[in-house]
Amino acid sequence: MATSTPQTSGHAPRRGRRADSDKHRAILVEARRMFTRAGFEAANMDRLAAVAGVSKATIYKHFQSKEQLLQALLDDLLGHLPAPATLVDRGQGPLPERLLTIGQQLCALATSQLVLDARALLDAAAKSGWTAPGAFWTCCVAPYRAAFAAMLDQTADDDGLEITDAEMATSQFFALVASEPFLRLASGAPPLTKAALTGHVTAAVGTFLRAYRQAPAART
Repeated sequence: MATSTPQTSGHAPRRGRRADSDKHRAILVEARRMFTRAGFEAANMDRLAAVAGVSKATIYKHFQSKEQLLQALLDDLLGHLPAPATLVDRGQGPLPERLLTIGQQLCALATSQLVLDARALLDAAAKSGWTAPGAFWTCCVAPYRAAFAAMLDQTADDDGLEITDAEMATSQFFALVASEPFLRLASGAPPLTKAALTGHVTAAVGTFLRAYRQAPAART
């Protein structure tokens, strides 16, 4: 008996910590579903406790208020977004292939459930006065545009592109590549098939290059 007691007491805290962590994650997962579907104001904490498999007291143990839960959920979602510099890293190889890679990555992000949920939550937070209008643009769009524009500023000449306004060129690239795939999903329209999406991105990159390639005589 003397040896069994330390073993039991030694394992109990670890089980407790795991259970506590699991409850925290379950609350976030179910709150994400509820807030994005019903909105922040309509979300019910009693219902959330039921679907998360915890008590209402447990929710308020982890999050002191409904607003704090929303903030934690936003932090969790935005923390899973890829770093802008990583997303627009074109790597090595011919310019069309590098831009095609970026375009595919942008489309994948723009049509991901992560971004759709972030948009729904940020819009709900804005309606409740928790974030400023346009928070989705500020948090989920602007950083990637800024990274792409900075990349164009640094490498356009080396890549044979004639770009005098990197921000304008970035706006056009993002519109060509990601607008339709995102709007289809955001509006509930059928998404592009894999083959159609590949063709869409390829055509968008081709249009961008035709607009911004330097004429051969202009290159040094």
